[in-house]
Amino acid sequence: MTDAADSPSAAELIVRDILRGLYQQRYVAGQRLAEPDLIARYGVSRSTVREAIKRLAAQGVVEIRRHQGARILNVTAAEARNILLIAEMIVGLAARQSAHEIDKGDNRKLLQEALDAMATASASSEKFDVVLARNRFHRTLARIAGSPVLENTLANLHVHLVRNKLVMTPEQRLASYQSIAEAIFAGDAETAETRARSHVRVMIDLLDQDG
Repeated sequence: MTDAADSPSAAELIVRDILRGLYQQRYVAGQRLAEPDLIARYGVSRSTVREAIKRLAAQGVVEIRRHQGARILNVTAAEARNILLIAEMIVGLAARQSAHEIDKGDNRKLLQEALDAMATASASSEKFDVVLARNRFHRTLARIAGSPVLENTLANLHVHLVRNKLVMTPEQRLASYQSIAEAIFAGDAETAETRARSHVRVMIDLLDQDG
């Protein structure tokens, strides 16, 4: 094993791959995360795997039971809906606050870069790239708003939102984010919040239909 494999960032790489695997269904709810299997798969030390599992547990992705190890938690339809309801409010608030702060510092540049990243991801054949670009867009809104609390809250929500399949086409999603950004660039806080909340509401409505 190399020092690079056991570096502090190795645990985060495992976390990211497991989250990606949840979206791609390489990992599923109820699946046991056996330490020997993860050590072999990622080529890291036991301590690195344990750190990754601890991070996933702290984020509410896995549960650790004594003598049973770690398992990926199941998210019920009701819990998924609650997560999306929280996301609707938080993303809407981030968009509103961003509109108020858009002309400060490099905020316009940051938002344009996040929007460009979404455009690039939308053209990619890898759907998970869109998930990552979505997360970046949301984090950028919180950063522009100047709120570490919003940024941390969105980061925690992203962990759970990864379980929700993308319900818009890449073109629809990009158009939706462009619409949100347009309102933010114009400094229109009310419209920015309305459009951001409507964007999340699409997923809530689909979940209600499936239920």
